[in-house]
Amino acid sequence: MAGSGKAHLRPERDDIVLTVEDLVVEFSAGGGKKVHAVSNISLDVARGETLGLVGESGCGKSTTGRAIMQLPRPTGGKVRLGSQSLTDLRGEELRRTRTQLQMIFQDPISSLNPRRKIKDIVGEGISIWGSGATKGNPRERIDQVLLDVGLDPETVGGRRAHQFSGGQCQRICVARSLVLDPEVIICDEPVSALDVSVQAQILNLLEQMKARYQLTLIFIAHDLAVVKNISDRVAVMYLGKMCEVGPSEQLFSAPAHHYTSALLAAIPQPDPSLEVLELQTLEGELPSPIDPPSGCRFRTRCVRAEERCAQEEPLMREVAERHFVACHFPLVGGTAPPDVGIPVTIGASV
Repeated sequence: MAGSGKAHLRPERDDIVLTVEDLVVEFSAGGGKKVHAVSNISLDVARGETLGLVGESGCGKSTTGRAIMQLPRPTGGKVRLGSQSLTDLRGEELRRTRTQLQMIFQDPISSLNPRRKIKDIVGEGISIWGSGATKGNPRERIDQVLLDVGLDPETVGGRRAHQFSGGQCQRICVARSLVLDPEVIICDEPVSALDVSVQAQILNLLEQMKARYQLTLIFIAHDLAVVKNISDRVAVMYLGKMCEVGPSEQLFSAPAHHYTSALLAAIPQPDPSLEVLELQTLEGELPSPIDPPSGCRFRTRCVRAEERCAQEEPLMREVAERHFVACHFPLVGGTAPPDVGIPVTIGASV
């Protein structure tokens, strides 16, 4: 069930490159109301790791990625890149630090300037920060990243985005994110707008670039099958809250959260010989983020919900080795002790 807490963070490790604590993002909805897009979530990513961030549409995944980039600034919480707090930086100091944190956007075509040539799009970071922002000659650097993503710089450099397919445009976006040699890249559903045949190519490309450039990735997606193949750890979100965090293989083989289990059950199995089983499904509609349910936000759709779920917000706790869940009655680890929860005032939303 969706909750809060920071038990899953790893402060004892010295290789954590990105830490997010108690991140809050709210938007005005008029009439004094607010959209609670992201509510007190925490996560961390170790150097060389890929963290998959999953959940259904509208759960706050992309908003989380943009808030980490400070686009826009979060309403509350802390974001640290290495030893620097991005949420405390302003102006040019923030912009310069943010060169180490790049983003690949969901729609590869609309994220490219249609008026500019590809070589100028890929090299824009260098043109802003100067040749000292990257290793070697700027022109050679641009050519090299284009070659690394499978594009011939002589052929594509002078063309514009409308002359390329969606998969080629996404390769260009990957090249743009690499040119300043960042530490962390946030991939915001980078394959959801592409054909299935092209998705595998882009996923393989990201794996290759991760190894070649020693990258750390946050991979945002709603397709758990895609996330399983690329992620070392997976974090599951629901209605702006964190539900479950754990190693990829462990989370997929033994999900602890009822929401995670329902998401996994929805993955189609392309094998006609498999027996058709009655699977767990979610009932009801996704509640409004303007007026989310009290306590556990997933309780209105959960088959296991009890009165406690409305009265207490569940906190993250470890239910298996490196496997954490925010749920009073999880599928793994037994019922949460009485003191593992935050008492709440029950509102009108049910």
